[in-house]
Amino acid sequence: MTISSPTTRNLKWANASLLALLAVLAGCASKPLPPSSPTAPAPAPAPSAAPAPAPSNLPAVRSMVEYRRRAAQLIMAANTGRTFSGAVPDPLYGIVVLTIAFNADGSIKNTSFLRRSSVGPEANNLAVEATRRVASFGPIGNLPGPWEFNETFLYNDALKFQLRTIVEKL
Repeated sequence: MTISSPTTRNLKWANASLLALLAVLAGCASKPLPPSSPTAPAPAPAPSAAPAPAPSNLPAVRSMVEYRRRAAQLIMAANTGRTFSGAVPDPLYGIVVLTIAFNADGSIKNTSFLRRSSVGPEANNLAVEATRRVASFGPIGNLPGPWEFNETFLYNDALKFQLRTIVEKL
């Protein structure tokens, strides 16, 4: 019996969803839990998308290309365990393109989708969450506006991403 292409795609999607869930759950545990006892209250769960603290004293940048490169590095650093490095697989599991707009202080003003992943729709929310994990990208007010750019999230079958800015090495 042969498996049809849509069934194979559904199985890949289900496997990737399960792997993503496991990765998220594994990423939530920042320290081992103490041995449980019948009288000890259960620990409160950690928030899953809390922004990472911004590096202190981020200098102003000279260009939007430099700011985009720094933003990509901060996103990758804030999402350790959710990213991959090395060769980009062909075909990719999903591609998400976000437009990220900033306030002068480097905080995110808003995000919007330029392209959503239709094969792996869960990648859409993961891209926004990955971006929001960075509390501040550093000041940008010294550059002419608008203070926004597009970032492309390239997802593999394990639902881990690389950023196009990092792959291209602008």
